[in-house]
Amino acid sequence: MTQGTSYSVFEYGYLVSEKNKARLCDAESIPEPAFNWLEQRCLKDKESDDQRLLSLRTLNGVKVIQVKNYVGVIALPQQRFIEVLPKTGKYQDDKNLARQQLLMMLKTLKAFRHIESASASVKASKMSLMDVFIQQFITSLDVIVQKGLKHDYLRQQENLPWLKGKLHISEQLKWNSVRRDRFFVEYDEYRVERPENRLLKTAIENVYGYTRNPVLLQALSRLQALFEPIPEVHNVEIAFKQVRLDRHMQHYTKALEWTRLILRGESPHCMQGNTDAISLLFPMEAVFEAFVTAWLRQHCHPLWQVKAQSRSHYLVQHGNSPLFQLRPDICLIPHTGCARSPVLCDMKWKIVATDKTQFNLSQSDLYQMLAYGVNHLQGEGDMLLIYPKHEGFSAPLAHPFEYHHSGGKTLRLWVVPFETGSSLLSSRLLMPATFSLTESRNSALLSLQ
Repeated sequence: MTQGTSYSVFEYGYLVSEKNKARLCDAESIPEPAFNWLEQRCLKDKESDDQRLLSLRTLNGVKVIQVKNYVGVIALPQQRFIEVLPKTGKYQDDKNLARQQLLMMLKTLKAFRHIESASASVKASKMSLMDVFIQQFITSLDVIVQKGLKHDYLRQQENLPWLKGKLHISEQLKWNSVRRDRFFVEYDEYRVERPENRLLKTAIENVYGYTRNPVLLQALSRLQALFEPIPEVHNVEIAFKQVRLDRHMQHYTKALEWTRLILRGESPHCMQGNTDAISLLFPMEAVFEAFVTAWLRQHCHPLWQVKAQSRSHYLVQHGNSPLFQLRPDICLIPHTGCARSPVLCDMKWKIVATDKTQFNLSQSDLYQMLAYGVNHLQGEGDMLLIYPKHEGFSAPLAHPFEYHHSGGKTLRLWVVPFETGSSLLSSRLLMPATFSLTESRNSALLSLQ
């Protein structure tokens, strides 16, 4: 069985067993044992349907497994894995572009801020997600190797033929009551086997089988030789509790962050039933929301205060109790003294279809924006629904959706795409030309481009 084999699929794509691959052309085939293993995970998953990572279905009479709206890597037996990529890449059938966009957006999540997706080695490569993660882990380890592995004084207990350090009385009586030539002693020794180095060694051993890239294998072999005298950890949780990063250990930070992801799988979701496997899955809605929020904060600060998840309003009042909190993703609030009105923004990781009458927009999303606008903007002003840009949605809808109220009040809802470039700075919010009116707030918002 070949190890380190990867399979790629887009969000909501299908996985099928190799024995049935001829019956379905639009599905990624995986080995029969791997398919059966995933099927068992699906059957054991007790989450509700909208919270499941995978869904067992039949398609044209063929049993398939559908991946949901989570992106990242799913580990399989024999150190195989599946990479799940953003669905926006499906329309251009460009997995490399989708992979780069995902890595860039992951940087805005706390656990992945140490990804250096702008590095030439990542940009120029056509690596799988797992290979990119491993390459980044190796890069973080090289920083440590260049500065040298840190030693520390570690407490040792041994039964020696000479007295060294402090005599351990209780153990001396236990082991040497009839042997006066031995001393059970306790002493401190300056050694390299500190918990941080042992965790790094364990992570190196864990990732070795997940890649077939010769460059990465060569780098991992070099690191294995360097860490060879250091033992692996047996209890990862205890070892992480013993980690101490003082001012002399700051260059260990990135490598230990990767080690934490590798050994503990600290992502929002991990595959259950295989604790030794590396499975990192992220809900794409949260990734997209975090990325757009970070972009707005970077570009809006001269004119607007970016307030995320505003909690100041509720949908209804029941007696003295407010119920159903209204939390738009972003509220753009003009700085004090500016003659502008607030603008509400909400991000949706959905595909807008401009060739359909209703643009594939959800009625519930429009109702949600109405509730936001009535409560946060008193029924008048501008709101943005931000969707990912793709081949079928490369420009904003020409006209806003309008909510008309008694008294002449109007809420305008603009549906716009967000273009994810190759770096955070090249990303942009695409606005319709008709949004650039004489009103200062619209001109200012348009300047985000």
